[in-house]
Amino acid sequence: MPFRPPPRLASVLASVLAAGLMLTVASCSHLTPLGPGAAPALPQPHHLRSPFVLQVMRVPSAAPVGSCPAGYLMLPGGGSPGTCYRTTGTQVMITSAAVSPVSQFQPPPPPGQQAAPVQYVFTITVPAADAPALTAVTTTVTGPSRPQGPPTASPATSTLFISVAGRTWALVGWGTQDAGRQLEVALPSRNQALQLQRLLAAPG
Repeated sequence: MPFRPPPRLASVLASVLAAGLMLTVASCSHLTPLGPGAAPALPQPHHLRSPFVLQVMRVPSAAPVGSCPAGYLMLPGGGSPGTCYRTTGTQVMITSAAVSPVSQFQPPPPPGQQAAPVQYVFTITVPAADAPALTAVTTTVTGPSRPQGPPTASPATSTLFISVAGRTWALVGWGTQDAGRQLEVALPSRNQALQLQRLLAAPG
């Protein structure tokens, strides 16, 4: 379910590196030494292969298998079939962004609980002009912050859904950084993450 990020995306990358995974980074023709407190430049957004809609939806904390509570619909086949949802009307469409490769991440479990499932994440960097609209959507999502795990039981909670090319994915986690310009999304399977990432990323 929804998460807020750790203090910096760098902490996510540190967790990935600690797991012994290899990351792909963009190369530059030259590097300028960074001064004290300077942040690295963000990836340059470009026109996406397919635009996406990021939307806040309500999901029930529990639903009978194969059916949804009154007032909810079941997501049709596609990214996350079988998920019950109710629209809220809060959404934003993004047409340009930089999309990172998919990486594996395992959130640390809450004290005394079993290991959390592995998540598959990638980062979407939007133009500065789209940051306010993206922030307006993400700040309406309710739920605990990452990496504490699933939200506490309640009648319903909010989460983020991404729709691309007629398919919709319910995110198991998300985070924002850099004044709302970077959105990190997490999905429960590598296959789902790669499908979504390839629909967004422009051919190299």
